[in-house]
Amino acid sequence: MPDITGKNYKLLLINPRSQMIRKGIEFNLYTVYEPLGLALVAALTPPHWEVEILDENFDPVTFREADLVGLTSFTSNAFRAYEIAQIFRTRGIPVVMGGIHVSMIPEDALPFIDTVFTGEAEGAWAEVIADFEAGRLKKRYDGGLPELDAIPKPRHDLAHPRLIYASVQTTRGCPMDCDFCTVSAFNGTRYRLREVKEILDELESIPNRRVFFVDDNIIGHSRQTQEHAKELFRGMILRKLDKEWFSQAGMNIAGDPELLGLAAKSGCKMLLLGIESERAENLQEMHKNVNLKLGVKNYRKV
Repeated sequence: MPDITGKNYKLLLINPRSQMIRKGIEFNLYTVYEPLGLALVAALTPPHWEVEILDENFDPVTFREADLVGLTSFTSNAFRAYEIAQIFRTRGIPVVMGGIHVSMIPEDALPFIDTVFTGEAEGAWAEVIADFEAGRLKKRYDGGLPELDAIPKPRHDLAHPRLIYASVQTTRGCPMDCDFCTVSAFNGTRYRLREVKEILDELESIPNRRVFFVDDNIIGHSRQTQEHAKELFRGMILRKLDKEWFSQAGMNIAGDPELLGLAAKSGCKMLLLGIESERAENLQEMHKNVNLKLGVKNYRKV
C-alpha cells in the first residue's frame, strides 16, 4: 500500500562482513545465524516500502539503487560499515546506522553516515521513516527501551537462504550490570519478557529446524524469569516443534533440574555459560554477582 502521496520506496538493510574473520578458516560464525535486528527493522517498515536484507558474509555489497540504506554493526565490523556507507552516500543515498557499536559510541559513526540510531528499533523506527518521507531526516534518533509487546514478528523470510540458524529473542535486558558487559547499557537493567505464545507462534512459522535464542540469559535471575523459560520449553514440547536450539544462560541453571530437563527435551543442544573467573575477588570486581551467589567452590559440581 503506497503512502498518501502514492510513492513507493526501497530500503536496503545491510549486515557488513566482520573484519575479524581470519583467512584460511572455513567456518565463519557470522554466517551461522540470522542478523535479527535487521529482520525486526524490516518488520517495522511500512508496506509501501520494498525491503531487502543484504548479508555481506555471503556476498560482497556493491552499489544498487535504493531510497534509504540501513546498516547495523558490532565493533568488529564497524569500519566495513563505514566503507559501505560511502558507496551509497557518494551517490546521494542517505544512510542510517544502528546496532550496539553506534549505541555505545555514536560520535564514532557520525562523520561517516547521515543518521545515527541508538537504542532499540521499535521505539523510533516509525519516526525515522516518517521524517525521511517528509524530507527532514535528523542526525540522531534514540529508540529507548520499549516494552516487548511492541516487537513485531521479524521478517525471517528476508534472511539469506544459506543461514543455518534462525534467530529468535524471548527476553531483553539484565539487572546484573556486570562491569565488562554492554547488555545493561544497551538493553537496560530491567529484565523484559515476551509473551510466550508470541514466541511459540514465531517458532512455528520458521522453516529452519535450528534456532539461536539470542537472549543474553534465556533463564534470567529470578523465579519469575525461570518460570517464563519453563513455560516456553513446555510449549515447544507440547506443540512438537522439533527444533534444535542453543542460547546463553547463567550458571544458576544448574540449580534447577526441572528447568534443565525441560530445556533438553525441548531441543536444547548447547548453552553458553559465563564463568568469567574462578577467583571470588575477580568476580566481585566485575560485579558478576550470580556466580558469587553460586560460589566458586561449586564450579566443579556444576
